[in-house]
Amino acid sequence: MRIAALTIAGALALGTAGTAGASVVFSDTFNYGSTTVLNAGSSVFGGNWTISNGTVDYLAQGSSFGSLCTTASNCVDLDGSTRSSGLFATTMTFGPGKYLVSFDMTGSGRGTTETGSVMLGSASYGYNLGSSDVLHGSFWATVTGAPVSLAFQNAGGDNVGAILQSVSVSTVPVPAAGVMLLAGLGALGALRRKRAQG
Repeated sequence: MRIAALTIAGALALGTAGTAGASVVFSDTFNYGSTTVLNAGSSVFGGNWTISNGTVDYLAQGSSFGSLCTTASNCVDLDGSTRSSGLFATTMTFGPGKYLVSFDMTGSGRGTTETGSVMLGSASYGYNLGSSDVLHGSFWATVTGAPVSLAFQNAGGDNVGAILQSVSVSTVPVPAAGVMLLAGLGALGALRRKRAQG
């Protein structure tokens, strides 16, 4: 019985090895400059982001609206100053695999409630933030087809949006973990068969 217990523990440990081996493949804390840029274009973001169908605002610590950045870094108002919130998407794309998307976001800080979505392929995370809310959000996304971008889209268009403080994407080597888990379970099955025969 002790060998069986050790085999189960080993299989479970191997099965969780995939999440322990996660590695960050993209991250951004938006430290691109020291000046707030309203209606920021993609050039403001060091080539890491595109903005389409509207605008976002780049907010810098110590500048106008910089107090909305709650970390030591700068931040992004996801509803730019043109009354048309833009789709804020990474220029980096993510191919087939499993990803953990993590982000820090706060409410507008200006008395409004903000809703919107964070999307990677077919996976999405909807947010609904009161003015002073703080969100440490994360979700799993599995990409099976063509490479896709990570995108943020604030709903509405009133020049006041949710504030994106930071973001990261990590890969998780799920297939390897799955193979190891199956190998451990197979060993357990073989041990049981051997005991049944002997």
